[in-house]
Amino acid sequence: MTTNHSPRPRTLERFINVSLAVVVCALAFAVKGTPVAQGNPPQNERPIAEARQTFENRCAGCHGLDGRGGERAPDIATSPKTQNRTDAALTQIITNGIPANGMPSFNSLDAPTIKAVIKYLRVLQGKSESAAMPGNPATGKELFYGKARCAQCHLAGGSGGFLGPDLSNYARRRPPEEIREAITKPATMPGLGRSEVTVTSRNGQSMTGVVRNEDNFSLQFQTPDGAFHSVVRADVASIAYSKAPLMPTDYGLTLSATELNDLISFLMSSAQQSKVSDDKLNNEPQDEAE
Repeated sequence: MTTNHSPRPRTLERFINVSLAVVVCALAFAVKGTPVAQGNPPQNERPIAEARQTFENRCAGCHGLDGRGGERAPDIATSPKTQNRTDAALTQIITNGIPANGMPSFNSLDAPTIKAVIKYLRVLQGKSESAAMPGNPATGKELFYGKARCAQCHLAGGSGGFLGPDLSNYARRRPPEEIREAITKPATMPGLGRSEVTVTSRNGQSMTGVVRNEDNFSLQFQTPDGAFHSVVRADVASIAYSKAPLMPTDYGLTLSATELNDLISFLMSSAQQSKVSDDKLNNEPQDEAE
């Protein structure tokens, strides 16, 4: 008895060909039509905080922290010549340097880092679109002194707590995205990660504050009322350091996007008002000594 098996190989071959065609079409659609980049942040973007750090490490030594120049390099923040240069021209200068003028080459920096540094320079120049306030500073003020509890530790405009850094000028040269990152990720802002210390005397009394200075023999700390205390380690019963940072780490969850924008705007407004006050003070005529 003989059986004809010839149709099966042909059917199998046809099935394989059709399957391969479907796979090829699917891959082609995935490459061409699927917005893969939309699901993940672009890998060539650098956070503005990282750009500022790069500027301070590589550029500020000559051009100054505010970009307004120093003894070794010219003003690149307010100079019309630099302000009018295109991003492409600035990229060439950073990459190749200007040897005749003493400007070194920074060709060790990759393209995304150079792009981010230029973006930060535009912030210093006041040209960044992101410098606009993203929210309502009046509402942000209510949050600062109310729901967000920022004023328990921070000063702003001369009012607030003492345990954290004074934020009156913090937003002066920082774009909103960097301020937002400092609020939601306090580890990016130096000083905000400091922890509490509890000092217990030999009679059982305890005081809690933030360490301001310490060595092998003594400890200086500040309590929430602003008072400074100095103790000799040998004279106290115990010194306990808290592992939890003072700065809340959940603002990204407890505050809405709108509230964060309002809080950021308040800090930006405070910095602007502080700058106006400083400029006014600096421009006031000084009494000449008789």
